[in-house]
Amino acid sequence: MIERFLLLAAAVLTLALGGCAHPISLNPDVASLAGSGGAKIDKKVGLVVSEDARRREVTTPGGGGDKVSYFPYRDLENGLYFALAEAFAGVSRVAGPADPQVAAQGLNYLITPEIRTTSFSDSLLTWPPTMFTVELSCRVSNASGASVTEVRVVGDGRASFDEFKRDFSLAAKRASEDALKKLVKALGEAQALR
Repeated sequence: MIERFLLLAAAVLTLALGGCAHPISLNPDVASLAGSGGAKIDKKVGLVVSEDARRREVTTPGGGGDKVSYFPYRDLENGLYFALAEAFAGVSRVAGPADPQVAAQGLNYLITPEIRTTSFSDSLLTWPPTMFTVELSCRVSNASGASVTEVRVVGDGRASFDEFKRDFSLAAKRASEDALKKLVKALGEAQALR
């Protein structure tokens, strides 16, 4: 009887709190990217992430009818920088083809990421997502902005209640780390960049 009451109380609480967006982070452990690439491509690249992209907040489903919110470009920018540093001889942050640093630093390519995310939880009682995906589509252009190629990867992250009870962002962080490791590998295999 007490067990039923507790389950009912938890369900009512979940419904009452349902719909709110809990903040999480996609920040991966960038140290895990070290050594994830093979031989570096002997080119210098510029990472292009606009201020608008950094400010873009995304809301996706969590568990128990709740949602989670995060800033994918802001959270992943450092991870993207480290991933590019694993794949290329040099990396800089630039505003785009018109940025004077493109010519001053002799950048060969500009890499502009597009990030899409999904999240899901099979839990009715807890809000953190148990499953998360990060899709990275990186448009690669030359220094004048002409398209060279596009590299696309999808990272998956999963976390169970026992794991995420100390880190509510765990599934998201795992998905980010998986996507960035796959990005390093995909860039290294892209013949158009050699």
